[in-house]
Amino acid sequence: MTLRRSTWGFALICVAALPAAGWGAGYGIYEQGAAVLGMAGAGTASVSDASALFYNPAALTRIAGMQQFYVGGTLLSLTTSFAGVQPYPGYGITEEMKRQFFPLPAFYYARRVGERWAAGLGVNAPFGLGVEWKNPDQFTGRYIVTKADLQAVNLSLSGAYQINPVLSVALGGDALFSKVKIRRRIQKTFPPGGQVVDVAEAVLESQVEPGYGWNVAVSATPNERWSLGAFYRSTVIIEPDGEADFTQISTGDPQFDAGVAAGLPPDQGLSTVLRFPAIWSFGAAWRPERWKVEGDLVLTEWSLFRDLPIRFNQTPQNDETVVEDYHDALAIRLGAEHRLEAFTYRFGYYFEQEAAPSKSVSPILPDAARHGVTLGLGVGFGPDRRWVLDLYDLALFLERRDTASVNSDNFNGEYKTFTNALGFNVGYHW
Repeated sequence: MTLRRSTWGFALICVAALPAAGWGAGYGIYEQGAAVLGMAGAGTASVSDASALFYNPAALTRIAGMQQFYVGGTLLSLTTSFAGVQPYPGYGITEEMKRQFFPLPAFYYARRVGERWAAGLGVNAPFGLGVEWKNPDQFTGRYIVTKADLQAVNLSLSGAYQINPVLSVALGGDALFSKVKIRRRIQKTFPPGGQVVDVAEAVLESQVEPGYGWNVAVSATPNERWSLGAFYRSTVIIEPDGEADFTQISTGDPQFDAGVAAGLPPDQGLSTVLRFPAIWSFGAAWRPERWKVEGDLVLTEWSLFRDLPIRFNQTPQNDETVVEDYHDALAIRLGAEHRLEAFTYRFGYYFEQEAAPSKSVSPILPDAARHGVTLGLGVGFGPDRRWVLDLYDLALFLERRDTASVNSDNFNGEYKTFTNALGFNVGYHW
């Protein structure tokens, strides 16, 4: 008895690929602070609020006041469609994901200690994914995935030191907690008519597991007009355990169903390796009167996801290593803000390369190069304007991605995706 795909191997490929799949290249999430995102994420050199925990912790020595909190989040929405080509699923086949909304909260607290020291604590979601294709019983890619979720929460703690009025440095640690869950169908050819039918549903879910990393940053302000910054966040490796559950779907043919039952793997524990990439960012900002203009380069080391080991607790003969060959992705982020008496408005643009090669693009990983356009608004209020409200909106256009006859899951066609992100943060310093 031969299932349409490897019952065990491909299901786990999808699970472990989730962290390498969001809204930044490879589904990283860079939307972590409304003021910086109003400038298209260009903030490595000039971030001035407590979201510096994410964008450049060395800037913590220059925040307003002795203490500051900055809390809010982003609401992400995603629309993806697919048009098939030969050989499978064929011309004329179109599919759509359900439109979903994903709230991503973020909290940052920073405190200056004496004249030169500062420290900060941040909680955010730097990776995430939610995939659910419409009509799961008819979706032509249901043997790959019908629904998947990745949840990741990162806890950051950083300390910064101002060496002199020009230069500050920072060092910190990260604890990333993640969990994945995926549903897919297992298929087999039904001999009497030769048609392909669903014979089981596989549900794979990991436990919440932590991984640990570190970060280092530098911030320089050589004069009142210019500032420079650089930040490195390390790789995080997580080796989660979980469960694989297989539920048979009856076809109504007792003999055929008995053969399917005999061929299905048993419910069992599983494990794999999830690799979250390192990120390098470099920025330069210029401040003419009432303006700030910044450009950033952000490099994400997705080449870390070169292969995927899969391990089964009860059937080790099915263990395998799958080659993925992701490549590093570079983003160019350009942004500006104009400070007026009553408010500050912001705008920006960024381009980011795709991380996944065509062979690895699938219904669970519709990765593509992307263009983002942002608008933002900031308003100070209260005594001495100690309160601030920052808002932004991001329109993200992904280039069409054609995988015809080159991808590894035999699902050929073109993906189109549009994403919108709407976010806010409320800050207070004292």
